[in-house]
Amino acid sequence: MPLDIFSARPMMQGALQSTIVPAGYLLGLETLGEAMKDKQVRTFFGHALLHEIMPCVDLPKGELENLAMALCREMEGPLSRQPLLSFTQNGVRAWAKQVLPILESYEKKNFALPPCLCFGLSVLIMFYAGARKNSAGAYEGVSEGKMYPVEEAEETLLAFSRLSCDMPPEMLAYAVLSDQDIWEKDLRQIEGLETLVAGQLQDLQLIGLRAAMEKAWKSDT
Repeated sequence: MPLDIFSARPMMQGALQSTIVPAGYLLGLETLGEAMKDKQVRTFFGHALLHEIMPCVDLPKGELENLAMALCREMEGPLSRQPLLSFTQNGVRAWAKQVLPILESYEKKNFALPPCLCFGLSVLIMFYAGARKNSAGAYEGVSEGKMYPVEEAEETLLAFSRLSCDMPPEMLAYAVLSDQDIWEKDLRQIEGLETLVAGQLQDLQLIGLRAAMEKAWKSDT
Protein backbone atom coordinates (compact mmCIF):
# COMPACT_ATOMS: atom_id res chain seq x y z
CA MET A 1 0.00 0.00 0.00
CA PRO A 2 1.15 3.59 -0.53
CA LEU A 3 2.71 5.25 2.48
CA ASP A 4 0.44 7.40 4.62
CA ILE A 5 1.07 10.73 6.30
CA PHE A 6 2.14 9.11 9.57
CA SER A 7 5.00 7.13 8.07
CA ALA A 8 5.96 9.47 5.23
CA ARG A 9 8.63 11.62 6.87
CA PRO A 10 10.78 8.97 8.62
CA MET A 11 10.54 6.61 5.68
CA MET A 12 11.39 9.29 3.13
CA GLN A 13 14.30 10.45 5.27
CA GLY A 14 15.55 6.91 5.71
CA ALA A 15 15.21 6.12 2.02
CA LEU A 16 17.02 9.29 0.99
CA GLN A 17 19.90 8.69 3.35
CA SER A 18 20.18 5.04 2.35
CA THR A 19 20.66 6.04 -1.29
CA ILE A 20 23.80 8.07 -0.60
CA VAL A 21 25.33 7.28 2.81
CA PRO A 22 27.03 3.87 2.30
CA ALA A 23 27.79 4.76 -1.33
CA GLY A 24 29.20 8.14 -0.38
CA TYR A 25 31.44 6.66 2.26
CA LEU A 26 32.75 3.93 -0.03
CA LEU A 27 33.50 6.65 -2.59
CA GLY A 28 35.78 8.31 -0.05
CA LEU A 29 33.43 11.13 0.99
CA GLU A 30 33.41 11.98 4.69
CA THR A 31 30.30 14.04 5.47
CA LEU A 32 26.70 14.21 4.35
CA GLY A 33 27.39 17.66 2.94
CA GLU A 34 30.22 16.32 0.77
CA ALA A 35 27.93 13.60 -0.54
CA MET A 36 25.19 16.11 -1.36
CA LYS A 37 27.70 18.28 -3.25
CA ASP A 38 29.14 15.41 -5.28
CA LYS A 39 27.63 15.83 -8.76
CA GLN A 40 27.19 12.15 -9.51
CA VAL A 41 25.84 11.26 -6.08
CA ARG A 42 23.44 14.19 -6.20
CA THR A 43 22.12 13.14 -9.62
CA PHE A 44 21.53 9.64 -8.31
CA PHE A 45 19.90 11.06 -5.17
CA GLY A 46 17.59 13.30 -7.18
CA HIS A 47 16.47 10.49 -9.44
CA ALA A 48 15.69 8.26 -6.47
CA LEU A 49 13.70 11.04 -4.80
CA LEU A 50 11.67 12.16 -7.81
CA HIS A 51 11.07 8.86 -9.59
CA GLU A 52 11.11 6.17 -6.90
CA ILE A 53 10.35 7.60 -3.45
CA MET A 54 7.89 10.45 -3.95
CA PRO A 55 5.51 8.50 -6.25
CA CYS A 56 5.04 5.96 -3.44
CA VAL A 57 4.10 8.51 -0.78
CA ASP A 58 0.35 9.05 -0.52
CA LEU A 59 0.23 12.76 0.27
CA PRO A 60 -1.29 15.72 -1.59
CA LYS A 61 1.16 17.03 -4.17
CA GLY A 62 1.84 20.28 -2.34
CA GLU A 63 2.49 18.59 1.00
CA LEU A 64 4.70 16.00 -0.62
CA GLU A 65 6.81 18.60 -2.44
CA ASN A 66 7.16 20.68 0.73
CA LEU A 67 8.22 17.62 2.71
CA ALA A 68 10.79 16.64 0.08
CA MET A 69 12.24 20.15 0.01
CA ALA A 70 12.38 20.29 3.81
CA LEU A 71 14.27 17.00 3.98
CA CYS A 72 16.73 18.16 1.33
CA ARG A 73 17.31 21.44 3.20
CA GLU A 74 18.05 19.48 6.39
CA MET A 75 20.55 17.28 4.59
CA GLU A 76 22.25 20.31 3.05
CA GLY A 77 22.02 22.41 6.22
CA PRO A 78 21.91 21.21 9.84
CA LEU A 79 22.98 17.65 8.99
CA SER A 80 25.58 18.50 6.36
CA ARG A 81 28.56 18.39 8.74
CA GLN A 82 27.61 15.01 10.17
CA PRO A 83 30.06 12.23 9.28
CA LEU A 84 28.52 9.72 6.89
CA LEU A 85 29.44 6.91 9.28
CA SER A 86 27.17 8.45 11.93
CA PHE A 87 24.19 7.53 9.72
CA THR A 88 25.22 3.90 9.26
CA GLN A 89 24.41 2.61 12.75
CA ASN A 90 21.93 -0.24 12.43
CA GLY A 91 21.89 0.42 8.70
CA VAL A 92 20.51 -2.99 7.76
CA ARG A 93 17.68 -2.74 10.27
CA ALA A 94 16.91 0.81 9.13
CA TRP A 95 16.80 -0.27 5.48
CA ALA A 96 14.34 -3.05 6.31
CA LYS A 97 12.09 -0.69 8.28
CA GLN A 98 12.25 2.45 6.17
CA VAL A 99 13.20 1.50 2.62
CA LEU A 100 11.78 -1.96 2.06
CA PRO A 101 8.14 -0.76 2.36
CA ILE A 102 8.80 1.86 -0.33
CA LEU A 103 10.45 -0.71 -2.57
CA GLU A 104 7.50 -3.07 -2.16
CA SER A 105 5.01 -0.25 -2.79
CA TYR A 106 6.88 0.77 -5.96
CA GLU A 107 6.95 -2.83 -7.21
CA LYS A 108 3.22 -3.30 -6.68
CA LYS A 109 2.42 -0.01 -8.36
CA ASN A 110 4.76 -0.34 -11.34
CA PHE A 111 5.22 -4.11 -11.72
CA ALA A 112 8.95 -3.32 -11.70
CA LEU A 113 11.67 -2.66 -9.15
CA PRO A 114 13.12 0.77 -8.28
CA PRO A 115 16.74 0.51 -9.49
CA CYS A 116 18.15 3.27 -7.29
CA LEU A 117 16.66 1.91 -4.07
CA CYS A 118 17.80 -1.57 -5.06
CA PHE A 119 21.25 -0.18 -5.74
CA GLY A 120 21.22 1.26 -2.23
CA LEU A 121 20.63 -2.28 -0.98
CA SER A 122 23.42 -3.66 -3.14
CA VAL A 123 25.89 -1.08 -1.80
CA LEU A 124 24.69 -1.78 1.74
CA ILE A 125 25.56 -5.45 1.18
CA MET A 126 29.05 -4.46 0.03
CA PHE A 127 29.40 -2.13 3.01
CA TYR A 128 28.73 -4.93 5.52
CA ALA A 129 30.01 -8.04 3.71
CA GLY A 130 33.12 -9.45 5.31
CA ALA A 131 32.81 -7.49 8.54
CA ARG A 132 35.13 -8.89 11.20
CA LYS A 133 35.73 -8.41 14.91
CA ASN A 134 38.85 -6.46 15.79
CA SER A 135 41.08 -7.00 18.80
CA ALA A 136 38.72 -4.92 20.92
CA GLY A 137 35.75 -7.11 20.01
CA ALA A 138 34.07 -4.50 17.79
CA TYR A 139 33.08 -5.27 14.21
CA GLU A 140 34.77 -3.49 11.33
CA GLY A 141 34.24 -3.47 7.60
CA VAL A 142 36.98 -2.99 5.06
CA SER A 143 37.11 -1.24 1.69
CA GLU A 144 40.33 -0.97 -0.33
CA GLY A 145 42.33 -1.72 2.79
CA LYS A 146 40.58 0.94 4.89
CA MET A 147 38.86 -0.25 8.06
CA TYR A 148 35.66 1.37 9.31
CA PRO A 149 33.31 0.61 12.21
CA VAL A 150 30.01 -1.14 11.54
CA GLU A 151 27.23 -1.33 14.09
CA GLU A 152 24.30 -3.71 13.88
CA ALA A 153 22.68 -6.55 15.78
CA GLU A 154 25.22 -9.25 16.61
CA GLU A 155 23.41 -11.93 14.61
CA THR A 156 23.30 -9.66 11.55
CA LEU A 157 27.00 -8.87 11.72
CA LEU A 158 27.79 -12.54 12.26
CA ALA A 159 25.84 -13.39 9.08
CA PHE A 160 27.73 -10.78 7.06
CA SER A 161 31.06 -11.89 8.54
CA ARG A 162 30.63 -15.20 6.68
CA LEU A 163 30.53 -13.36 3.35
CA SER A 164 32.99 -11.35 1.30
CA CYS A 165 32.69 -8.56 -1.24
CA ASP A 166 34.52 -10.55 -3.89
CA MET A 167 32.47 -13.75 -3.76
CA PRO A 168 30.38 -14.57 -6.86
CA PRO A 169 27.58 -12.00 -7.03
CA GLU A 170 24.83 -14.60 -7.45
CA MET A 171 25.99 -16.36 -4.28
CA LEU A 172 26.29 -13.07 -2.38
CA ALA A 173 22.81 -11.95 -3.40
CA TYR A 174 21.32 -15.33 -2.52
CA ALA A 175 23.05 -15.51 0.86
CA VAL A 176 21.90 -12.05 1.97
CA LEU A 177 18.39 -11.89 0.51
CA SER A 178 17.41 -15.37 1.70
CA ASP A 179 18.56 -14.80 5.30
CA GLN A 180 15.34 -14.48 7.28
CA ASP A 181 17.30 -13.84 10.47
CA ILE A 182 18.31 -10.53 8.90
CA TRP A 183 15.06 -9.47 7.21
CA GLU A 184 12.40 -11.59 8.98
CA LYS A 185 11.33 -12.66 5.48
CA ASP A 186 12.87 -14.11 2.35
CA LEU A 187 13.47 -11.13 0.09
CA ARG A 188 13.93 -13.45 -2.88
CA GLN A 189 10.14 -13.67 -2.92
CA ILE A 190 10.07 -10.13 -4.33
CA GLU A 191 9.97 -10.87 -8.03
CA GLY A 192 13.17 -9.96 -9.80
CA LEU A 193 15.01 -8.63 -6.74
CA GLU A 194 17.58 -11.40 -6.51
CA THR A 195 18.46 -11.10 -10.19
CA LEU A 196 18.68 -7.30 -10.08
CA VAL A 197 20.79 -7.22 -6.92
CA ALA A 198 23.13 -9.90 -8.27
CA GLY A 199 23.60 -7.86 -11.43
CA GLN A 200 24.29 -4.70 -9.47
CA LEU A 201 26.77 -6.51 -7.22
CA GLN A 202 28.54 -7.76 -10.35
CA ASP A 203 28.71 -4.20 -11.67
CA LEU A 204 30.16 -3.01 -8.36
CA GLN A 205 32.82 -5.69 -8.57
CA LEU A 206 33.70 -5.24 -12.23
CA ILE A 207 33.23 -1.59 -13.15
CA GLY A 208 33.37 0.15 -9.77
CA LEU A 209 30.95 2.14 -7.68
CA ARG A 210 30.67 5.32 -9.74
CA ALA A 211 30.07 3.54 -13.03
CA ALA A 212 27.64 1.11 -11.40
CA MET A 213 25.75 4.00 -9.78
CA GLU A 214 25.36 5.78 -13.11
CA LYS A 215 24.21 2.57 -14.77
CA ALA A 216 21.60 2.03 -12.03
CA TRP A 217 19.81 5.36 -12.36
CA LYS A 218 20.06 5.45 -16.15
CA SER A 219 18.36 2.05 -16.31
CA ASP A 220 15.17 3.75 -15.11
CA THR A 221 15.16 6.58 -17.66
